[in-house]
Amino acid sequence: MKFLLEDDLLKQTKAEFKKYYKGDIIFSEGECSQFFHYLKEGELSVSNLTEKGKELLQHKVKEGHFFAEPAVLLGVGFPGNVEVCTDKAEIIKIPRDNLIKYLKENPEILFEFTLSVANKSIKKSQLLKQIVLCNPEDRITLQLQDFKREMGKPDEKVLIQLTRKDLAHMTGLRIETVIRTIKKMEKEEKLEIVNGKIIY
Repeated sequence: MKFLLEDDLLKQTKAEFKKYYKGDIIFSEGECSQFFHYLKEGELSVSNLTEKGKELLQHKVKEGHFFAEPAVLLGVGFPGNVEVCTDKAEIIKIPRDNLIKYLKENPEILFEFTLSVANKSIKKSQLLKQIVLCNPEDRITLQLQDFKREMGKPDEKVLIQLTRKDLAHMTGLRIETVIRTIKKMEKEEKLEIVNGKIIY
């Protein structure tokens, strides 16, 4: 769910606007920050490296969302690496203490913010469950369904703007397993492949 920043909030919290470009690292796993970060434009990837050096993509941050806010609230290190994956991105940085003060003074906005954090918590639990318990097809299906929900079209066929590599990173599967499973799903008419793109 998107969290819309009102002009009044931006003004009263003394928010800063900053531009980044593809490949820029916004912050690395373990870093701390005194700023909340909100993605105004572009797309980011949040990932971790396993002990063997394999990248596990936790999720992608879309426009209109805060990211890593639990770590800023608690004053602990970020749980992942955040990188720009579109040509450019614009991020709004809001001083931690200023936003907390503003939220305390505006209960309706505090409630929306809390819902946003709770929604992410549920998604993290679902991700952990699917990695531990689900077979490859179920893991991929859950990611496709989640993508459609994020697009606001859970019941329609949509072009899935995730690569096989993205799906491998998001599910913890090898890319060969993702390719093989998607081909099997196509044969079983559970999805369509058009010009190499997934329609689901």
